[in-house]
Amino acid sequence: MTEELLGTLRLKPGGRSKALEGHPWILAHEVGESPSKERSGHPVVARGPQGELIGTGFYREGPRVAWRRFRRDIGDFDIAYVQNALHSALSKREEQPSRRLIWAEADAMPGLVLDQYGKHLVAQVTTLGMEKHWEIVRAEVDKILKPEGIWLRRDAAGRKLEGLENLPGEAFGNVPEKPVRVQIANLEVPVDLRGGQKTGGYLDQQKNYELVAHEANGRNVLDLFCHNGGFALRSAKAGAKMVTGVDTSGPSLQLAKQASGWHGLKVRWIEEDVSRFLRSSRKGEYDLVILDPPGMVKGREGLEAGLRAMGELHRQALRVLASGGLLATFSCSHRVGREELLGMARQVAHEEGRRVNPRSVLSQAADHPVDPSCPESQYLSGFLLEVT
Repeated sequence: MTEELLGTLRLKPGGRSKALEGHPWILAHEVGESPSKERSGHPVVARGPQGELIGTGFYREGPRVAWRRFRRDIGDFDIAYVQNALHSALSKREEQPSRRLIWAEADAMPGLVLDQYGKHLVAQVTTLGMEKHWEIVRAEVDKILKPEGIWLRRDAAGRKLEGLENLPGEAFGNVPEKPVRVQIANLEVPVDLRGGQKTGGYLDQQKNYELVAHEANGRNVLDLFCHNGGFALRSAKAGAKMVTGVDTSGPSLQLAKQASGWHGLKVRWIEEDVSRFLRSSRKGEYDLVILDPPGMVKGREGLEAGLRAMGELHRQALRVLASGGLLATFSCSHRVGREELLGMARQVAHEEGRRVNPRSVLSQAADHPVDPSCPESQYLSGFLLEVT
């Protein structure tokens, strides 16, 4: 398709758009000349102030992010493009029962997350462009991957930023209403495809489950914000002396209990606010603490408050961690990366008269690839820290 048919977006002269350096987004305030309103949700060619080609992406009139690139040349988001993008994404990923297949801009598919849980797929759509082109994507996914069913979710928080309303989920093919039994990180667990958090579970921690569980043998382990028990279950399997998992979500803990029952794993599951639980725990009660909270920094304006909240959580976690114990700590916000996370942990430890020594650097699984030109794609940072 030609540029004349696609329409053109041009950056303001004198601006400093990161898109000129390769970032896949153009912000609304950076736009000098816009295409027609009718192109909202459709592919549009973007050019710099001097006419330099930036690429083709989905245009959206209104939200903060006005354009999201999916290709660096001029062309449509058509069947041929989708086929190539899917094959390219699959070629970069290991064959395993559960994995992320498409990671939005990092796989040149802005607004789409596609996860595999055994024979079923779960998709999240968060942009108008992907919403309008979903049927093309679905048809090609069916053809290439042949799943038993695809569950489409339109309830992610990112939809609000795009000006989209949340919609009920939709099944394509056979998608069980009850949790399915699938293998994640070498352990069979139940996953609620239709109602679980995110796409039903968290696949970004698969490698970290194994790395942390490797240290659990003989230890008293505490898994905070445990969700479906990812770290707790594998720590128990690895020979931990005692394991406790804490979360506020009753449905998530029910799945965790089901998994521990299947495998005969002894875990104490507690439905309670993490801070309240930590205040009532004994000092030095645990030898290994996993601290994997939900995103506490949503934007630049919330960075300071989010870091304070994370610092307080670390202070409470250190109080219940024995000297010589291990703390596995994570941030799932790209604004709190490795440097910020480690700096905060060291500062809090210093204030508490403790010292932390990094033993391992932890990050998102390889099937959540990082685009160097898009810092937002590097969102999970972590460390395994020895605390004295």
